[in-house]
Amino acid sequence: MNVTRRQFLKGAMIAGAGLSLPALPVKWNVGSAHAFYQSPGIPLFGTTLRGVGPGGIPVALPGLLPAPVTGVTHYLMGIIQFEDQIVPTSTGLGKTALWGFAPTRGLGNYIKPTHLSGLIVAQKGTPIQITFQNLLFVNKHIIPVDTTIPGANQQVNRTAVHLHGGLVPWISDGGPFDWFDALGHHGSSFLNNKVLNPFAILGGAEYYYPMNQSARFLWYHDHAFGITRINAYAGIASGILLRDNFEAGLINQGLPNFVEAGGNEIPLVVQDKIFVGPDIKTADPKWSSIVQKTAQDPGSLWYAHTYEPNQPDGSGRWDLAPGGLTLPDPSVVPEFFGDTMLVNGTTFPQATVQARRYRLRLLNACNARFLNLQLYEANNSPEGITLDANGFPINTPFVNNATGDPSWLQIGTEGGFLANPAKIPSNQPFDLNGQDPNSGQVDPSQLLKSLLVAPAERPDVIVDFTGYAGKSVILYSDAPAPFPGGDARNDYFPGFNFGDGLFGNTNPANTGHNGFGPNTRVLMRFNVVAAASPADNTLSINTDTDLSGGLDPFIVDPSLIKAGVPAPPGIFSRWLSLNEWFDAYGRLIQILGDETAPFGSPLEGTASYIQYGVPPAATKTIGATEQVVDDGDTEVWEIFNTTGDVHPMHFHLVNVQVINRQLFDLSSAPPYNPTGPIIPPADNELGWKETVPMYPGTVTRIIMKFDLSQAQIKTCKGKVIPTPPSPRTGCHEYVWHCHILEHEEHDMMHALVVRDGKCTVK
Repeated sequence: MNVTRRQFLKGAMIAGAGLSLPALPVKWNVGSAHAFYQSPGIPLFGTTLRGVGPGGIPVALPGLLPAPVTGVTHYLMGIIQFEDQIVPTSTGLGKTALWGFAPTRGLGNYIKPTHLSGLIVAQKGTPIQITFQNLLFVNKHIIPVDTTIPGANQQVNRTAVHLHGGLVPWISDGGPFDWFDALGHHGSSFLNNKVLNPFAILGGAEYYYPMNQSARFLWYHDHAFGITRINAYAGIASGILLRDNFEAGLINQGLPNFVEAGGNEIPLVVQDKIFVGPDIKTADPKWSSIVQKTAQDPGSLWYAHTYEPNQPDGSGRWDLAPGGLTLPDPSVVPEFFGDTMLVNGTTFPQATVQARRYRLRLLNACNARFLNLQLYEANNSPEGITLDANGFPINTPFVNNATGDPSWLQIGTEGGFLANPAKIPSNQPFDLNGQDPNSGQVDPSQLLKSLLVAPAERPDVIVDFTGYAGKSVILYSDAPAPFPGGDARNDYFPGFNFGDGLFGNTNPANTGHNGFGPNTRVLMRFNVVAAASPADNTLSINTDTDLSGGLDPFIVDPSLIKAGVPAPPGIFSRWLSLNEWFDAYGRLIQILGDETAPFGSPLEGTASYIQYGVPPAATKTIGATEQVVDDGDTEVWEIFNTTGDVHPMHFHLVNVQVINRQLFDLSSAPPYNPTGPIIPPADNELGWKETVPMYPGTVTRIIMKFDLSQAQIKTCKGKVIPTPPSPRTGCHEYVWHCHILEHEEHDMMHALVVRDGKCTVK
């Protein structure tokens, strides 16, 4: 990745086209480019896993009055700056300054917000409305703001709330131009209050969620134009557990009861962070001048702000094209990887569980890091895990009593239940098997992996700890970062692969500190105790169980997809591409393309890209494109990934089915020629999805139906309130984008505009 990242695939394409790739820069005078800062030593298992509800992550309760205009169930939620002790006090580090949600009313003895506070339990068919009140009366962020990227040169305290996975009216989608700040300034697409609360107070924004979906784990997070990646990293995120009757019926089949009923259901939200230590002023002198004073204290969040160009000696992190403008600092970076793992908002926690069955609701809330989740019996080492010379655990694999072997029983995705549960290995270290050494293409069916979870994906799994009383179990991950090629400097584990860091082959931060971070492989520890009465219901859920009863009907039968059928004939197919070039500053930029602009175009307005190879080397200004679809239409999207990264592409408004994947000819000109056999989706992709990993050199085919009827605004008496068109795009405005947040922001996001016969696209 370090030197050849964009050459990885683009080089093959350019060579095939008979064009040459310019040499990488030799030396750049970019001022004081500090290496990635490292967190101070934070002990493993020094915090207790926060559960849901009193004493843990606060659960929001509805207000005492119905929602304005619609009269439906109404929540009041502040967006505020606060502090939370998320690292052990034994470190001497103080509380962490965060931005996040603060419900006005909460379950139990709710007093103040914590990291991830604001969890909501909702019911299918019962719409809710939320008043979000922006109370960020600040003129400086707690994370560095790069004002050179589109949208970021506006107020630093802007927020926009996106219900990730929600089928919602566009005015409540929380898209990038739907932002609002504490003083009443609004983005160009903000109509929330005009429709839902004409008497909203300054800094308020109204959102309506129909909840016309099957049971699933939704989450809501910031999506403001130009600052999404830093707002989400700062803490503006929480979740919604959506219930339905089908899900409730599975409890009789052995599904653990709901968390709100005292059952053994545990949401697990995984993030990676870096924390400021006492040495920040000497290790990163720039830091104190670009963030709030509060964010300079030990225990605060740190985020990369210096673009470090690659150098011949192997230092630096990213390619830099010659001829660009002078690099700013703060600067956006191609992706951010932390060195310390959080689960449910605290570092390296431990949890006491009984020797019985649990339902784990997982969410990868990292900015860019993939997870390859595994389970092992803890040993006596400080980490609970011992690695061999290849970096593979030598621990005894955990045997899941729900499957009888080392595996996860996955019952759902972020789109709800799978058609049938899938058994996924829980003891397979990641191995980039099946990658073409010449082109860099990846056949995902050949990868060796356990439960692979991309950013924003949310697997729903059953794990049974029966037989493990008196033992501990480690939740472990070893997915390379960036994924799938990796750079060892982003892989933290004490004593493994340490050295001088040349060419990214080693990680000097891994020397010493046994039992402490930095560590990105050990996520948390389960300490198992004897089970109390009563015993669990008999589990009758297995890979043959039909779980489609609560789902919207599939467009294509999952059994046909598994058999490798091609995309259905007679359905409109749209050609799209994922690309990597350089921006006007010479920085790596990820962009989306279509048949109009096959090498990519920006989200908004125009952008200047320094382009190599195809088209001929030049600085070229390109206008924005958008995908325009019609309400009620079904489409197949063929998305060609020409980059060296796996991109988790997220789709607003719709859920999709993965039809298949296929390698394509990198030497052909766009539209590229698919080659080789059809690659069916994995067993745990045979359901509805809204975040889909797309692999290097591979076309991914998905199918979706655009249906605005599920996203209508209705009063508590069932009256439909018309949704006005977007003043920016002319119709119903959504987006689709990569959920590596640094990619989304710069600039892998396009408008998705839905026509309904009553509007005209601008």
